[in-house]
Amino acid sequence: MLVLVVLGGAALFLARERSIAHVWGFPLDDSWIHAQFARNIATGQGFSFNPGERVAGSTAPLYTILLAFLYPVTHEFVWTSKILGLLCQCGAAVFVLLAMLAWDPKARVRGFLAALIVACSPPLLWGALSGMEISLYLLLVCAGLYFHAKGRPLLTTLCWALGVWVRPDGLFLVVLGLALIPSERMKRAALAAAIVAAFLLFNLAVGGTLFPQTVGAKAHFGIQPVARTWNLLREWGALWGIPYRKTDQLEHPAWLLIGIAAGAWALRRKQPLLALYAIGLPIALSLFRTESGSGKRYILYVIPFGAILAAYGFDFLSRKLLRARAVTGLLVAGAIAIAWQGVYLSRKATSYGWNVQNIDRMQGYLGRLSRFLTGPGDRIATNDIGAIGYFSGRTIIDLVGLVSPSMPLPVALSRYRPELLIIFVDWFKDYAEYDPGHDTFTFLDADSSHRYAVVAGVELSHNTISAKDQMLLFKRYPAGAPLPEHRLLRRF
Repeated sequence: MLVLVVLGGAALFLARERSIAHVWGFPLDDSWIHAQFARNIATGQGFSFNPGERVAGSTAPLYTILLAFLYPVTHEFVWTSKILGLLCQCGAAVFVLLAMLAWDPKARVRGFLAALIVACSPPLLWGALSGMEISLYLLLVCAGLYFHAKGRPLLTTLCWALGVWVRPDGLFLVVLGLALIPSERMKRAALAAAIVAAFLLFNLAVGGTLFPQTVGAKAHFGIQPVARTWNLLREWGALWGIPYRKTDQLEHPAWLLIGIAAGAWALRRKQPLLALYAIGLPIALSLFRTESGSGKRYILYVIPFGAILAAYGFDFLSRKLLRARAVTGLLVAGAIAIAWQGVYLSRKATSYGWNVQNIDRMQGYLGRLSRFLTGPGDRIATNDIGAIGYFSGRTIIDLVGLVSPSMPLPVALSRYRPELLIIFVDWFKDYAEYDPGHDTFTFLDADSSHRYAVVAGVELSHNTISAKDQMLLFKRYPAGAPLPEHRLLRRF
């Protein structure tokens, strides 16, 4: 049943993807970064984004390596990652059910409720089809929960420590498990230390940094209770149906928070780890980030913990308040939650379809156009490296610092002399020069020997995922050369 629920939700998402985007793709540009790394690994170019240039630029090396391992069989990445994501989503829901039954074999209704919340969770289905590492980490988290419920602490630690190879912030769950699960603590600490040390040494070997460069580019330590912690907690609340911003998608009903609170109280002595992770992840994340990412993808892993707590909480409240009709109360509470998620699936599927359309029409289109405008050996400088790098097949200069050293734009233009510059102009407005004669912006390199002028661009009429509505493609010209009169500006 759980597998059918996942597949049914996925079918709706895929139908919207096809009808809106008219292509099979990904709802995030970062997904194409994994594909680029995996293609280079599979074709003998090493762990690199630009062929032959080793770099620790994948946040999830285990996921990237898995895609590379599958590439010789499938020879593509879009459907490979989607099928892998759905298998992981199904597995996560099954592990939640098995964990609930391991804690109490008689509580089947409670167990199925928690598993169904995970199986038909709109953001988790979005994640399963996103081409990202979301579902693989979710599977490892839920497998660890199952082994925890079965009293197998070493296997629990193994799953959660391997998760660090997929999500570096998985260290929080590893530490929490070591602190709150007393059995075989020394053995588990040694096992976790070995796996995490291997992860750090891998990054050091391929990129010269202990953590992936993506972590260094996106995460910065700081204690800011309002700007970070309070913001992350409000985004966590939006994940559970409490509105924060106008753009928030309330994929789960706020009704679940009643169950989560009651479950946390009921399990405060037996299973404190569940509540501490469910609320602790956004707090821990706030030490390094100001927000939870597109689609709240960095905190989605609290969903199985919240689902388990809600199922226990609704059961606890039903027994206290309804007594003989406790099962009826649990069924009604669960039906409200599942119905809300079921109805919201349609809205989330539409959003997913537009996400795919945005990435394909903007970054994908500019990547394909770049391949036409350049030749082998040419370089492209850009702030979104995924689809542009994958489809252009050219060497990419990353202006954000995920796979290239971070430096001011003019310095990067002088050092690497890219043939094309593809950017959101607003991000680099401090370096832009307005050209009134052509009614456009230009950019100079550091020594003012070359100027970059607009030759093409894309503007999205219905933007749901891209950082900006417009992305422009600039071509390199000698400083004194006449600039192009015509520009290819596409609106999608």
